[in-house]
Amino acid sequence: MSFFSSWIKAIFIIALAFPLYSETAFIPSPAIRMTLDCNVYKDQLHFCTKELDPLCGTNGKTYANRCTFCSEMLENSGAFEFSHYGKC
Repeated sequence: MSFFSSWIKAIFIIALAFPLYSETAFIPSPAIRMTLDCNVYKDQLHFCTKELDPLCGTNGKTYANRCTFCSEMLENSGAFEFSHYGKC
């Protein structure tokens, strides 16, 4: 019976530790993150969430997320482009 009990404890500890180490698997790789496709937002200009994932445009302005950046860029007919992720 103690053998069974120790297995349950081990599985319980692994189950608790798994989310701590597996969460990094959901972060996109830098190569994927460097591309920015604004075609997704063409039909929904300025209909964006308040998610905070800042990025910088070549106009020197920091945008809250991809949607707000793409909405402004498409509205201005591509007057500026994507520079980098993070604040300007």
